[in-house]
Amino acid sequence: MRSKKTDPELPILLPFRPGIVSNGEFVPPPPTLAHRRMAHSALETATEIARKRGIDRRRFLMSMGGLAVTLGAVNLFGCDDEQPGTGYDVPSPTDVDEATACEFLDGQEFIFDIQTHHINAETPAGRGLYEGFVTNLNPNCDTADEIECASRYGYVRDIFVNSDTTVAVLSDTPSPSDESDPLTFDEMQRSRDIIDMLSSGGASRLLLHSIVVPNVGTLEEQLDLMQARAETMDVSAWKVYTPYTGTAGRGWFLDDEEFGIPFIERARETGVKLICAHKGLPLFGFDPAMASPRDMGVVAAAYPDMNFIAYHSGWDPMNAPAEGPYDPDSPTGVDVLIKSLEDNGVGPNENVYAELGSTWRGIMSDPPQAAHVIGKLLKHVGEDNVLWGTDCIWYGGPQPQIAAFRAFQIDEALAEEHGYPQLTDEIKAKIFGLNAATLYGIDAEAQRCAIEEDAIEDLRSLARDMEPDTHEPRWAHRAPISRRDVFQHFMQNGGAWSPWR
Repeated sequence: MRSKKTDPELPILLPFRPGIVSNGEFVPPPPTLAHRRMAHSALETATEIARKRGIDRRRFLMSMGGLAVTLGAVNLFGCDDEQPGTGYDVPSPTDVDEATACEFLDGQEFIFDIQTHHINAETPAGRGLYEGFVTNLNPNCDTADEIECASRYGYVRDIFVNSDTTVAVLSDTPSPSDESDPLTFDEMQRSRDIIDMLSSGGASRLLLHSIVVPNVGTLEEQLDLMQARAETMDVSAWKVYTPYTGTAGRGWFLDDEEFGIPFIERARETGVKLICAHKGLPLFGFDPAMASPRDMGVVAAAYPDMNFIAYHSGWDPMNAPAEGPYDPDSPTGVDVLIKSLEDNGVGPNENVYAELGSTWRGIMSDPPQAAHVIGKLLKHVGEDNVLWGTDCIWYGGPQPQIAAFRAFQIDEALAEEHGYPQLTDEIKAKIFGLNAATLYGIDAEAQRCAIEEDAIEDLRSLARDMEPDTHEPRWAHRAPISRRDVFQHFMQNGGAWSPWR
């Protein structure tokens, strides 16, 4: 909407903050000198471009032109001279305008985001228990009620209207009870129903995970709940957080005889044979040892008729060094996942998948590290088994992540040296959505045709066709929280606060 003179001035924000930032669930490392230089350079360049063209700097930064400038700053300060082909293919700052930037950063891929979140702001958990978490997560929310940025309203706007996402999976977080859950399964179904009403042709844009917490209450209660939900035909996959300590007071592994094996056996019986497990990113209040993906290969070999997705791909920025070439002798982070597959005879493109939510957001400001993560996963997990996820809307709108991945390139010499496949447009299209579509049983072309002219496409087209001074940019005016923000939140909440309680 058009601003008024009495409106508070919105902050000047980059399309994304260089460096590792938090989705509110972990303490990120501080930005490096290179990351600070990226941010400074991008702001300076954007200011100069906006001044010369007589346009609003804030709006330029939140356009494709602003994103191209920010990615150019990453190239300038984050790339390795020995890998000249690794980085972002974007126009030079002197050539940046909206049309040119869109030539580099727009695309028509089928984008299937398999890790998305929102909360229900009307519940006691959403409005009370999670309010501080969400408010801190969205310090620059552009609504009067900040929690709305993480609600169903913010979700539809950020995921479907202001980004190129075609289909998404809505996921939940682990909780000991519905009373402390910011988004119950019933509310997830409600979100799907609302989005379905905006879709057409019988094709849904939203699929649902069902969270299973076998270490909460009694195991039989959890297994019976799985059965009941599976029988409603609403569950597309099971989601587990193995490091979550639950009421048992400890986390678990998928090959755990007490919790893991009974859970997998029941999933198998229900016929919903897709299991998504949080691996990496040991979050607040979690058991970090149980965040290891060392169990992925074990259960994949034992249950070849099941499919397993390692959420975050085992990436662990707090406890592992920067990602480099695969090291089987001293594996950390993503290498632990790869080593688990190798040790258990699970080859590429078999029944283990690697998901990029939070991982791509964390490494996209470090092109050499990003090249190794993407390259290793393509080589060892398989080009058919790397899946797109963003962990949004915890990070605001996903469009900057989408556009950055489109423009990302891996140096040919680096790829050849380590046996990485070339990151072609074809492989990017697989990662963006075609791989997940196959896994979830979706005909991507039929789905695209069915929703080509639905209400969401109408809203998306309307938002993009409006004049620049009369509509909000393609992603929200929000910033993920920094290390300082997280520690400030600790102080305000009496110590190491966690929403999972």
